[in-house]
Amino acid sequence: MKVYLIGAGPGDPELITVKARRILQECDAVVYDDLIPVEILGLAPPNARRLYVGKRGGKDYMKQPQINELLVNLAREGLTIARVKGGDPCIFGRGGEEALHLHENGIPFEIVPGISSATAGPVAAGIPPTHRGMAASVTFVTAHEDPAKESGFLDWSLLAKEPGTIVFLMGAGRISAIADRLMDQGMSPETPCALVQEATTPRQRHVVSTLSSVGAQAERNRIGSPCIVVVGQVVTLSERLYREPDLPLSGMSVLITRPDHLAAETSALFASKGARAVVYPLIEISAVPFELPDMSTYDMLIFTSQNAVGLFLERYFAAGNDARSLAGTEIFCIGPKTRAALRGFGIVADGMAAEFRAEGIVDLLKDRNLAGSRVCLPRARGARPVLVEALANKGATVDEVIVYDTVIPGEADAESFASALDTVDTAVFTSPSGVRHAVALLSGTTERLAAKRLVAIGPVTAKALEDCGLKPALVAGEYTDEGILKALTGASS
Repeated sequence: MKVYLIGAGPGDPELITVKARRILQECDAVVYDDLIPVEILGLAPPNARRLYVGKRGGKDYMKQPQINELLVNLAREGLTIARVKGGDPCIFGRGGEEALHLHENGIPFEIVPGISSATAGPVAAGIPPTHRGMAASVTFVTAHEDPAKESGFLDWSLLAKEPGTIVFLMGAGRISAIADRLMDQGMSPETPCALVQEATTPRQRHVVSTLSSVGAQAERNRIGSPCIVVVGQVVTLSERLYREPDLPLSGMSVLITRPDHLAAETSALFASKGARAVVYPLIEISAVPFELPDMSTYDMLIFTSQNAVGLFLERYFAAGNDARSLAGTEIFCIGPKTRAALRGFGIVADGMAAEFRAEGIVDLLKDRNLAGSRVCLPRARGARPVLVEALANKGATVDEVIVYDTVIPGEADAESFASALDTVDTAVFTSPSGVRHAVALLSGTTERLAAKRLVAIGPVTAKALEDCGLKPALVAGEYTDEGILKALTGASS
């Protein structure tokens, strides 16, 4: 058992340390705060427990003493826990408090530092916190302490005399109050000041101003949280040092509807091209109990999804089998993700369909004599009958093994889905199930969906949209995330 207090970085999921990534990939449970990128949470194993304990806008989902006890209780179950915090756990992250509580209860722990928005935020806006001849010091201040209070831990008169840079964290709601207090204590109203919202993410915005006008600028630009406030002469460098990201999908907002454990990779891919990815899983993979077939009696094993690979082979190997027991069985798959999932179990597919849908397998085996062959087909309940019928027509006996259902996630509801839709201009669908679930959540009405640019991963998903009275704006030529990205990039150029 051990608890790792991990800094997740300032917002860009690529700004996480190699050590933090490794721990997340090996943990049994993730206890995470607000604003942790889904790409980072997706690093944890699919079966890891995920526990949200966030705080935002003055509201606590769980009080700090409860979080402390939760960590202790999880550790006493013998688990490896990744306690994930934004930025660095010990820069206004209460990491020290949690570490002390673990120490007092005899729980092994380790603090894994992260990149704080206190430094990354200014830099992302072209503002170096220190600069020769301008600032030889940096002061980090929490804006959670009300500037209007006369008593407190902050000495505002000293802050107002600070010759270097001051960075206020968590300052969105108190921008005017911070500026007023500094000016009241003698800081020049013309002191350069910057606001950086959602630093290092595709949603980043920043405003450069002065102390006297920063409050009005914040209102005019509707600056919200998370936001840092940077005060000092280094702010003037932003005009020369800031570089606008030159990415093909900059300005685009995309709804990702994949299952939770697959959404992280997709979201990261879109964000890398400048899109703002909003993850709202419309599919949950629900494992189904199944009787393990005797694979020695089968000539072929066909996988049409990476989910089927994981659920079937985990059960198969848990029963005492290994890859050698499949030596006499030809294995075929659809798509590079499914092939990669097989490799994760030490299995190299004998063939992969060129077209990433059931028809691709049919085409792959079109010249084979399948008369008398036995085929094992692990897959989802309700999958299209195309493959079974085509193989049966060639003389094969096909045994479907239903290993999972695709269901609407328990946390999904009409209100939250509609809210997510309202924040994007594009919605990406990667399966017919996702389309059906979207329409079901909206009680069968499609107006909200029809107002968005709808993108389908391939013709099967496109048909599902059309069957619901929706017109796909784009259909990927290659039925992968990369194919969707190519279609969107081509359409936006």
